[in-house]
Amino acid sequence: MPIYPPIERASDPIDLSIIAQSASVRIFFGGTFSPPHLGHTRLPEYLPGILGHGVHTIYVPASRSPLKSSQPIAKHHRLNMLKLALQNQQGWEIWEQELQDASMNPNQPSYWADTWAIVQRMELPGINKFLIGADQALSMHRWRRYLEFWKDAFVMLREGFDSADVLINALMKHNVWSNRDIEHWRGQILVLPMIRASSTDIRTALHDHAQRTNPIDGLAPQVQAYILEHNLYKQEQG
Repeated sequence: MPIYPPIERASDPIDLSIIAQSASVRIFFGGTFSPPHLGHTRLPEYLPGILGHGVHTIYVPASRSPLKSSQPIAKHHRLNMLKLALQNQQGWEIWEQELQDASMNPNQPSYWADTWAIVQRMELPGINKFLIGADQALSMHRWRRYLEFWKDAFVMLREGFDSADVLINALMKHNVWSNRDIEHWRGQILVLPMIRASSTDIRTALHDHAQRTNPIDGLAPQVQAYILEHNLYKQEQG
């Protein structure tokens, strides 16, 4: 019998779709998605060209990130915005595991170690990887129980903007990774077309009454319409 990492939080596992279960490569992408922007939602379009056919992107909205001090807006709004943002894409689904588990763990943030342990227990055929940005790779040594799962990460870099060598050099300066670890990190880098979009910048624009109704870079019009309809982000909400 396989020995799996522990799951610290109370959890009621949610099955993935049949399509996801039969995919040859599953890419899990976690985040608060508050709000989702084009950099998040174009992934299903780009990943097959890099990783080959049979890729399925699985979005994992977080209840609350342990590395963020602010609470995200209500989960039903984030889910609705993510679905709207993805409505013209194919090859994706939303896995609500962390959001469901939050009701049983009201005072605990969403630790990726637990989420990934749930994935491992599914014993799905094919390849399971999760996608992070360069900033998350640089903070990986601060993640809870990171030694259990860090090797399953792919790191996104933006074409023409981010440098693999800069990232690798920064990882080396932490003095927590061996030479073998550093070579593994180098092999996990995915270079994606650059999309200038930032949830933080979008929220900043939405706080400005004069900008709220103007088109905002990186924000899908249907998501902006939803935000205005429900009067979201008039003050700081992560």
